[in-house]
Amino acid sequence: MANVMRALPALLNNLAYRPTELVHVGAHEGQEVPIYYEAGIPNITLVEPIPALAERLSAEYPDAIVHECACGSKPGRAQLHVMARTNLSTLAAPQRGDRVTEAIEVDVQRLDEIAPHADAAVIDAQGRELDVLAAAPWQALRLVVVETSTVDDSTMASPYADVVEVMQGHGFREVDRWVRDYDWLNRWARGPGQALRGGEVRDVVFYREPV
Repeated sequence: MANVMRALPALLNNLAYRPTELVHVGAHEGQEVPIYYEAGIPNITLVEPIPALAERLSAEYPDAIVHECACGSKPGRAQLHVMARTNLSTLAAPQRGDRVTEAIEVDVQRLDEIAPHADAAVIDAQGRELDVLAAAPWQALRLVVVETSTVDDSTMASPYADVVEVMQGHGFREVDRWVRDYDWLNRWARGPGQALRGGEVRDVVFYREPV
């Protein structure tokens, strides 16, 4: 599956903006990290709740800060549902058709406490993006990439319209979106036989001009 973040370096050039610190919530195996460095972002923070993946990130990217936890609106402990496709693992309650391989208890931290000075964020929390945004470091942020869905699917991504409303409320505007076919992703995640529903999974880029 093509990595939509390949478009980030060109987008930053078009915006004439270079983040100084980027935090990625749901970093998985760190596939995007080389792209962040290519874009000239000097400081990277990776958030990944699956212990084995967090350990791998620390080993492969020693210059990055790695937090083994999930993010949410308040700190605590929660159950992470680990999927057969591990990059789809989520704190949200699994749906029928989700291929859960195990459930593990993980730490949950506020994003504004993990990365209080981050001026860029990538948020891929499989349906919990709005909960992550509820505790984002809003004073510092200028660029945010959020995975959203135009289909009501609580373990795929948060609703596009709801995310747009939150971001606009904090003074951000949509400057780009990187679109994938919802039905293709649904079959890839949950196996064949899924009903065709139409719609898109959108990685939406929001930007706030400096004051």
